[in-house]
Amino acid sequence: MNSEITTLATIKIKFPEDIWISEVFNKYFDVKMEILYFLPYDLEESIGNAVIEINHHNIDSIIEDIESHPSVFEFHIVNKEANRIKINVKTKDPYLLYAVIKCGVLVDFPVKVEEGYAYWDLISTRRSIDEVLSLFEEEGIKYELLRIGNSNINLEDGKYELSLDELELLGMAIREGFFDVPRKISLEELSHKMNKSKSTLSVQLRKIIKKKVLANP
Repeated sequence: MNSEITTLATIKIKFPEDIWISEVFNKYFDVKMEILYFLPYDLEESIGNAVIEINHHNIDSIIEDIESHPSVFEFHIVNKEANRIKINVKTKDPYLLYAVIKCGVLVDFPVKVEEGYAYWDLISTRRSIDEVLSLFEEEGIKYELLRIGNSNINLEDGKYELSLDELELLGMAIREGFFDVPRKISLEELSHKMNKSKSTLSVQLRKIIKKKVLANP
């Protein structure tokens, strides 16, 4: 397969046991869940911001479990029905997002979650997909590659392209190890190197990440 052809890879990854999602699936085996989007919220503390839809007949008990879980920093109900809820939750950012940022891979949302496993559709060149999978192996992240083939998404679409300034900023952040796990440089240290304020750099990085990671906003 040509490494420059746009490739779609579906991977299955187990959530760590210390994340609230694992507890929900351990207690409510028949729960249904979708991650509608997930992006960094606090780059300094590796906190991610997600909108998630959950379907279950015991939705009130699930709400209580999520709100009280130690991995949850903030929790808001966006919409609630008898057996369905849409929530906005801020929690510790898993390895996956930083890995795809480093390798320039899009995530196609929504992401289906079943039995504590997330099924991620990753879109990029075959070379970049292979780089992500290699990072998982280096970090000891257990995954299963379910399928891989061509994608109909055009990576040259303008909404995925970065300006020269954005490319330079992202490249320096990657080279300095800001997206490494564990991180090699803090946001404040990186902002000093770039002669920017920490808040300005944080906003610019979040904008870049949204453009380069979110395939279906």
